[in-house]
Amino acid sequence: MTTIKFSVGAFADAAKAIRNIPGGSRNIEILDHARLDAKKKSLTLTMSDLDIEACASIACDVSAATLSAIPRAVLEFFIARDGNGDDQGTLEFDAELKTVVARNGKGRLTTPVLPGSDFFLMGADRQDWSFKLRANELIELLRTCEKAMDEKRHFIQGVLLHVTDAELRAAATDGHRVHAVGVDAPELQGAFRDRDADYRGVTIPDRTVKELIRIFDGDESEVTLAGTGAIITVEGAAIRVTSKLIDGTFPDYAKLLQAPGGFRVCVPAKALDSAIGRLLVLPRKDGKGRAETSRPIRMTPVDGGLKLEIKGNDSDAEDLIDCEVEGSGDPIVVNYRYVRDALAAAGGSKVTFAPIEGNAIGVRMLPDNDRSSFLLMQMRY
Repeated sequence: MTTIKFSVGAFADAAKAIRNIPGGSRNIEILDHARLDAKKKSLTLTMSDLDIEACASIACDVSAATLSAIPRAVLEFFIARDGNGDDQGTLEFDAELKTVVARNGKGRLTTPVLPGSDFFLMGADRQDWSFKLRANELIELLRTCEKAMDEKRHFIQGVLLHVTDAELRAAATDGHRVHAVGVDAPELQGAFRDRDADYRGVTIPDRTVKELIRIFDGDESEVTLAGTGAIITVEGAAIRVTSKLIDGTFPDYAKLLQAPGGFRVCVPAKALDSAIGRLLVLPRKDGKGRAETSRPIRMTPVDGGLKLEIKGNDSDAEDLIDCEVEGSGDPIVVNYRYVRDALAAAGGSKVTFAPIEGNAIGVRMLPDNDRSSFLLMQMRY
């Protein structure tokens, strides 16, 4: 018999980090298990859906090196007991590694296990490029772009991460908007594969973006990003996430972020978001009785401020907020949801809306910082 002893709190934290990874692949039996690799003083848990995997490591005492695949129920057993007062947990494997007994206090769970050698690993050891940055900087990049990821078209169904001479930049687009943000460029070891456009980078799939945000949110430690043209690995001190990349050329989004013209409207960000929320109490439904998510809001500078207008099915509503105006131009008409997404991503106290000169469709939204930039396509009102 092999016995592994560990902190229940540490095991529960590791289990929480990885348990959502299988997603819809849980109907494949091995993917509803966590690969457990215990040796010397370390225990590593890994879960995968064959497109993304996450590994979390904790300290342990182990009587003999062990490789197994334990059911999800074992993870939930210790998660449910975290904080109950007894922080000593054990796993006891029989000599043939066919059964495990999980224990904590008076609680016990006995369940069959699968061979750890049956668990597929994605090859995180291969890499052509790598760089380091703080986890919170990575999350800022991804979170700024998250809402603009396309939901259907594969080649833009994620976030582009690429390095310029001065910045590490992230960008996402769904064809109706662009979110882009940058931080100081880290030192890149190796090189990304060549692209058709002027930038070099990789496109991280939407689900991986969301998992990285969930796992590393609030973490200020340094992480290493490394990979090939097909795989990316994000590794911190105790957790590693490996994911396939999107195989396709991301659009040259920089060509869309053209210089704005002389007409500019500057508004307080919180006041604008609050006003939009007040206007949305006016319902509007499509022909099937569903609430519309592409409702336009018209913003028109008037004496006294910026007039915001929205239409319902058989009525309309308006509100007025303070603004500063430069130049003159036609009313700006944009999707309310895109505005609110961009406001949340931008942060800051003020934003400026500026139609692109010579382009009646595109509107730049410029926050009061120089790290992020947004493009919104205008709509008919």
